Amino acid sequence: MRLPLLCAILLIGTGTARAQPAETDLPPDSGDSISAVQKRPLRQARRLEILSYGEMGIADPYLQRWGGGLRAMWHLREGFSLGLDANGFGTWQTQELVIAKRELHARIFDSRQRASLMAMASLAPLYGKVALPGDALVHFETFLDAGLGAAYTETDSTRGLRPAVTAGLGQRIFLGESLALTARLGGNFYAERLIVDGRPQGKVMGFWSLRLGLSFYFGGGP
Repeated sequence: MRLPLLCAILLIGTGTARAQPAETDLPPDSGDSISAVQKRPLRQARRLEILSYGEMGIADPYLQRWGGGLRAMWHLREGFSLGLDANGFGTWQTQELVIAKRELHARIFDSRQRASLMAMASLAPLYGKVALPGDALVHFETFLDAGLGAAYTETDSTRGLRPAVTAGLGQRIFLGESLALTARLGGNFYAERLIVDGRPQGKVMGFWSLRLGLSFYFGGGP
């Protein structure tokens, strides 16, 4: 009986001796800590953004609008900027408008915005970055903007500068530190003056538009 008992004691002692180094192999502070490298964030503060874009009218059965413009925005801080927006439009009647006027004798006020100049403010409440496969890091932001200014419009009987407002929702995806792809859906409204039955009248006119363009950043940077 003494030999099996002696063998058991030796096995327990050997196992304990082997387990002790495993507890002291790592430094005390290295337990679960992980070292990570944070990539440099994209910064917009104190930079000038120049956006060149194309634009088209949407959801209007009577007029087709195609145009383009240029926007210059100064970023006062991350997610907030002020600037100017100038654009121009070409407008064409659709077949639905021709039929409505000629065959249905419908009274449709045909107002065409040719150009506009707006003072703009933009706020980005949501922005961040997304990790893509292949260790690629893409920055993005969702922004809201609004503007106040003037639009040059014309109708069959009048034309001139009208007070105008605009507001929209957009998404920007950064392709680098100084280049971004920008999309925006917005509404454009202005106070039109019409001649109806020989008398001048005022009406609020407007349309929806979709923009797609490239933003270029200049200045400060990271």
